Amino acid sequence: MGAVHRLYRRARFFVKRVVNFDRDRVLQFARQSARLSTAPLGWVVLDMLWCSVRYETTFENYSEWDFRILRPRERKTYMTDPKSFHLSRRLNDDSRRAVFDDKLQFAERFGDELGREWIDLRQTDAAAFGAFVSRHPRIIAKNPGGVGGNGISLLDSADIDDPAATRDELITAGQVLVEEVLVQHPDMASLYPRSVNSLRVVSYLDPDGEVHVLAGVLKIGNGGVIDNFSNGGMYTMLDERGRALHAASDEEGRPFAEHPVTGVTITGFQVPLYDEVLALVDRLARTVPAMPYIGWDVAITASGPVVIEGNHNTGVFQSKPSVSGIRSGLLPRYRAAMRF
Repeated sequence: MGAVHRLYRRARFFVKRVVNFDRDRVLQFARQSARLSTAPLGWVVLDMLWCSVRYETTFENYSEWDFRILRPRERKTYMTDPKSFHLSRRLNDDSRRAVFDDKLQFAERFGDELGREWIDLRQTDAAAFGAFVSRHPRIIAKNPGGVGGNGISLLDSADIDDPAATRDELITAGQVLVEEVLVQHPDMASLYPRSVNSLRVVSYLDPDGEVHVLAGVLKIGNGGVIDNFSNGGMYTMLDERGRALHAASDEEGRPFAEHPVTGVTITGFQVPLYDEVLALVDRLARTVPAMPYIGWDVAITASGPVVIEGNHNTGVFQSKPSVSGIRSGLLPRYRAAMRF
């Protein structure tokens, strides 16, 4: 029955990909992949479709992890977004997802680990908002249901002449969660000072109560005020001690051994206070045990690491072979921890 279920799941995924086929988007990823080999573009598209069935990859996965140049035995080692999604659905309790989907609920549940003051504008009058602004030189306003860095505004408190009007504007925009802006650790700021350069640490709490770190990722801003991959940022993978394994890459697949703005070397960069990061993730993973598979976004301040948010349908991060030289993925690590 297990083999039949997997075959059905893959066939259903393939049909869904065909039905939702975005020609321009597919060709974008196919062209990125075709640059890695001499294969014709049409052949690359066919290979992308084959991999979507055989390895449950998205077209983005195919391009991001250079499937074009990988052998079948290497392709089999990669965790993919569809596989991660299935695991999230199977392992995480649907009834508790709102704690992570709603940033306000998350702030209430994980308040002790946030390391920053926050307010709900719907529960805060203009005078209290004005007092909040006066306490913090910069604030960040968020839509509690926003994803991927969307629905976020960064405001300088000195530019807020009329707190009541600003409050009304933010509420109208749905940006009702307002937080003080974290001041990151000087070492993290040296990479790129305009954004908080965060970590994504993917964890799994197994039935025996052990917390497994499945992936450690360093995300770095590049040209914007947030470090998200989809907003111009880049990422590199970390080893068990928090050291960058290789150059970072962005959504276009471009490698950056040094940051293009600051010139700071990325390859080999040591994340500060990484032992404290692991201790924080261990505490976070045990807070809502009904949600054992989570990707945590962590910022590091001078006084220690703090959590930004948790993602119950965490994206997948792995080394890009053409940048790192690493031609294997993290699926074996996931399998060993989750016992599937």
